[in-house]
Amino acid sequence: MKFPLLVFVLIGSLLKIQAQKDSIIQTLEPVIIKSYKFETIKEKLPASITAKDFTQSQNSRQQLSFNDYLIDVPGLFALNATNYSQDLRVSIRGFGARSSFGIRGVKIMVDGIPETTPDGQGQIDNLNLGAIKNLEVIRGSSSVLYGNASGGVISINTLDTVDENYVNFGITGGNYGMQQYQFSTGLKTEKTNFLLQVNHVKTNGYRDFSGFKNTNFNGRIFHSFSNRSKLNLVLNYSDSPYAQDAGSLNEDSVKEDRRQARQRNVDFDTEESIKQFKIGANYNYKFSQLTKFNTYAFFATRDFYGKLPFEFGGVIDLDRNYFGHGSNIDFHTKKKNLFNKIQLGYELAFQNDLRQRFRNLEGEQGDKTLDQNEIFNNFGVYVLDQLEIKNWLLSTGLRYDSNVLKAEDNFLDNGDDSGIINLNAFNVSFGANYKLKDYHYIFGNISTSFETPVLNELSSNPFTDGGFNEDLEAQKATNYEIGYKLKNKNTQAELVFFYIKTKNDIVPLELEDGGDFFRNAGISERKGVELSITNKFTEQFKINASYTYSDFRYEDYTTSNGVFDGKALPAIPKHRVSLNSTYNTNKGLFIQLQGSHVGSLYVNDSNSVKDDAYTVLNLRLKQSIKFEKFALVPFIGVNNILDQTYNDNIRINAFGGRYFEPAAGSNVYGGVRLLL
Repeated sequence: MKFPLLVFVLIGSLLKIQAQKDSIIQTLEPVIIKSYKFETIKEKLPASITAKDFTQSQNSRQQLSFNDYLIDVPGLFALNATNYSQDLRVSIRGFGARSSFGIRGVKIMVDGIPETTPDGQGQIDNLNLGAIKNLEVIRGSSSVLYGNASGGVISINTLDTVDENYVNFGITGGNYGMQQYQFSTGLKTEKTNFLLQVNHVKTNGYRDFSGFKNTNFNGRIFHSFSNRSKLNLVLNYSDSPYAQDAGSLNEDSVKEDRRQARQRNVDFDTEESIKQFKIGANYNYKFSQLTKFNTYAFFATRDFYGKLPFEFGGVIDLDRNYFGHGSNIDFHTKKKNLFNKIQLGYELAFQNDLRQRFRNLEGEQGDKTLDQNEIFNNFGVYVLDQLEIKNWLLSTGLRYDSNVLKAEDNFLDNGDDSGIINLNAFNVSFGANYKLKDYHYIFGNISTSFETPVLNELSSNPFTDGGFNEDLEAQKATNYEIGYKLKNKNTQAELVFFYIKTKNDIVPLELEDGGDFFRNAGISERKGVELSITNKFTEQFKINASYTYSDFRYEDYTTSNGVFDGKALPAIPKHRVSLNSTYNTNKGLFIQLQGSHVGSLYVNDSNSVKDDAYTVLNLRLKQSIKFEKFALVPFIGVNNILDQTYNDNIRINAFGGRYFEPAAGSNVYGGVRLLL
């Protein structure tokens, strides 16, 4: 474990020495945070927030997994990067770790518009990774800002500027039959910018029966009516005809053949197909320098067809429509040594899932077992205040959310299981940041969050064949944190201590037939430390490092299988370290060496089985070659240089000890991008 990290540091040091020969140190640019509702310099905010920019590294990336963009964010841990049927599973300080597929408990925003559904489900399989410009991660309870399922926030911004008209092409190939073809263009007029990205990717996958194919289209239009009035339109379409699921294995099967699929998954043809369409708009109007108005609206539809590795209800046909609207207005007041910002806002969100289940007769659709409409309606209203006075910045917020969940049973052969649930919530936050002197800040905050069960978790009812599991309650949490921030000419650093108390943690379990169900744990405690450092040694050479310590335990959790008080929450490592070295010359050479160490973690609530620690090292490089009218950017990358043996995903509390989904060994990708 120590040797790979030592190699990483030594290579980084060599790059540093080379860079220092012909470079001078440049000042790090200030980072303006937008996801905290008020645009504010990062160091002044009384919250732990990570900001990442991918302008320099984007053309060297494989652009196959969103995890590559999150790997060095402290407090954030992702699994399932290469099971494209189950999607990436992201947790922030433990929120989202329970997810059996997709992202739960973490709010996803793309270009200021919610990507997370109203009930709290997040998928990023429709996101064109090559279009990502930067992102911000709020690493704490944020329901005051974003409502339901906001144990943390990931706010993604895609490309939004066109300096001059362009057309780009890209082609990438890699191990396991990976092929990717890309096209993007930008057009600029006096008041309007048009951007379009098209991406087609397919791979056979590392494991047997783990391939997928996806075609994605993203369009953006920016129009300035005047200096005060601006409109942003977003259009997204994604078509994935198949994404196979190789399933999880027990320890003996992993030792026998890491690349094999679970035979039951093959027998039941376990896979999914999706088509998703989304359109949204964001409008800003500036009444004056002190008063601003913002409003957004969106509509999305998702057609999902999936097969699971069991018979009863093992085929899912889901038609989802969801849409939302929100507005806010900012009032700013400036006086001597005092700057106050107030924001008043509301949000509406509506979701309708028409869910049908059928028998899975070894890959063939059989008789219907469930047919119901699942509805989630949300209304939220909030007020935020941010006061700057001398060296202080004080932030407060209050939000109320009304959530109405309905199940309308259309399959009455076994009775009417229709029902309605109300899960309403008040949330508050208070934070303070104090500038000690030049470059040094201390801060603290208290914030709350709530997380309703998502509709498919409620409909996975172990007690009946339809309706909702009304025994499953919303999860609530209170987050306490204190921290220190440093920002000087070439160094940014942040050290945070946090404590989170949660009630009714939503916990997954798998029954013998393979079905996933959910229950509540009573109370849990989460204690942790997060450290991040960015140092720009020269204009060419920079290092990012982060460390996360997580001690997350059940305080009160009893089931028919035992008492789990004091046990660690599964699927979260206690220690995690990342270290990135980046060397970028003005002659177009870009080299990035990325290392990550993940400590051991438990795979079940009883903590009877542990997954071993591992260290992974990745390398990516590109060389921009400029000609008179175009540029070529050849690039190459090596994932898992040291060929480490580890698991890409953990299925929590899986039946029969099938906890593990093995990760790929050392693999290579490469390609070229043509910039016109």
